[in-house]
Amino acid sequence: MKRTPPLPAWVVGFPEQREACRNFKNVYELLPRETKLFGTETLVDEQGTEEPTWQYGDWDAQLLFLAQDACNADKIEQRIDNRHPDPFCAFDWRTSGDGLETNRNLHWLAQQIDCRKLYGSAYLGLLKSGKRGDVVPKGPDIKPHLCRTLAWVLQPKHTPKLQAIACLGTKARDLTIQVLGLDRAKAATLKQGVGSCIRTDRFYVIHLMHPGRRNLGKGGCGPKAWLNWQKVAKDCGFPILSPPWSWSRP
Repeated sequence: MKRTPPLPAWVVGFPEQREACRNFKNVYELLPRETKLFGTETLVDEQGTEEPTWQYGDWDAQLLFLAQDACNADKIEQRIDNRHPDPFCAFDWRTSGDGLETNRNLHWLAQQIDCRKLYGSAYLGLLKSGKRGDVVPKGPDIKPHLCRTLAWVLQPKHTPKLQAIACLGTKARDLTIQVLGLDRAKAATLKQGVGSCIRTDRFYVIHLMHPGRRNLGKGGCGPKAWLNWQKVAKDCGFPILSPPWSWSRP
């Protein structure tokens, strides 16, 4: 498995004026030695043991799952205070809830697509400044930074085997449209609704519903969501595996 390439200074050092008032934090302020771009590349417990079935940190991935929510800085800071061995890793739904069911729901769906995978947030290391209900990072420099960073991710030298991008939600979809520079017709097709997909010269791109608990009753999780998720496998020629466990409501 290929891990995160060395991060450029402009990613780690964003924003340049760190004393400025803002509603977000960069994870590298809290963890100067962090080498991952996406916290969800790993899932590590308090003893430092990495969950072997959580295979979403491969930069030789064929499929990128791009989610949309920024993590909360207070959760990372709490882990730092508790000396967690990997504070910026995926939160384990098996030990607590409070919205962490997203990882459970994605894991159930994604394990059925047999290929190399990378999973991360469209906010790319930027954190909500406080608690879960706080607004996502905002400001005039945010969107250009996110576009520049995602474009860096999609460079062939960084993700050389990437074939498909699954946009989990409208924020991830719209960011992908901008970074890929899709023409008006392809952008309109991708915005037709959940399950809409297009192809570029290099990528297959699909819009899927974010698998958070808010979408549980809207078909965003479990077997109902699989009706759209399986399109990725079928359209890209990835083998389909059996569900990893019997689905039940989170």
